[in-house]
Amino acid sequence: MRREIENVSSYNVNVLTTGPTGAGKELVVQALHAMSGRKGKLICVNCAAIPRDLLEAELFGHEKGAFTGASTSRKGRFEDSARGTLFLDEIGDMPLELQAKLLRVIETRKISRLGSNTERPVDFRLVCATHKNLSGKLHKGEFREDLLYRLSVVVIRVPPLNYRIQDIPELVTAISTQIANDGSGLVPPPVEREGMEELMRYDWPGNVRELKNFLQRAAVFSRGKPLTRFMVRRLLHLDERHDEEQAVLWNAIHNIPTSVDRTTASEQDPKPIEVEKSNTSALQTLCGDQSFHLKTHLETIELSYINAALELGESSVTKAAQMLSLKRTTLIAKMRKYGIFGGAEN
Repeated sequence: MRREIENVSSYNVNVLTTGPTGAGKELVVQALHAMSGRKGKLICVNCAAIPRDLLEAELFGHEKGAFTGASTSRKGRFEDSARGTLFLDEIGDMPLELQAKLLRVIETRKISRLGSNTERPVDFRLVCATHKNLSGKLHKGEFREDLLYRLSVVVIRVPPLNYRIQDIPELVTAISTQIANDGSGLVPPPVEREGMEELMRYDWPGNVRELKNFLQRAAVFSRGKPLTRFMVRRLLHLDERHDEEQAVLWNAIHNIPTSVDRTTASEQDPKPIEVEKSNTSALQTLCGDQSFHLKTHLETIELSYINAALELGESSVTKAAQMLSLKRTTLIAKMRKYGIFGGAEN
């Protein structure tokens, strides 16, 4: 990814950065602008945060009297980014009618303010970002195909943090330095080796943004003490999540009648068991089978529920996790534990 940024930075071509929320797409844009050598500013516009009625005026500017309340003329973000870089974040949320105007600006490198018939040439570098599947929006008629081709001259994909766990130690150091110098008064604590290993085992569904939030939280509650494995788990609420999942499992199986067919069992070598629908009570099961193995029994039930949820959810991990009242990352960990592969991410 860094090589791609270095290779494309000096060329005035459109770049589209993709990746999950919190992975660091805006940092990619900042790096592109810093390496480009362009003398103008980096102007950022979040297309999802501005009401659609105001987004056009925000981008193109307006003349006095162009609409109610326009008491003076105002430059838009395209003009503000002259000789610099214009970053359109969440481009997938741009309205269709505005997409057509953006396409024309990209082709002509000229803009017209609202309320004006005069075209103004603008020298800008366009970089866009999205966490959405633009190809899917294209097929739904929610995004223009010709605009997608224009925006994606170069596509830089920002991987989620759990795809680059080896980066965590360096990220912890860099983010800790930022926090210590941001004027908040927080002093991020050092991280012990076992604490760092725990950070690298965590799935980080919120990506780098979640890691930064964690380090800020650690600075508040650690009171200068090094982060141990126990403290990392506590600050990530991992033990509480485990307790909640155990409670959900126990509640789910509390009144499930089961019949166990086992010939041999041992604590050291538990084997899978079959769970059958039956009216036999738990008391009758224990009385009739002296080789009953509780841990294996619960794991078998858990496995059957996971398989059922994946089947009902058409192999969607997200849907299955919702059915089981689990976090998606927790379900993925359980699937790995039982050797279940092939579930779709969404």
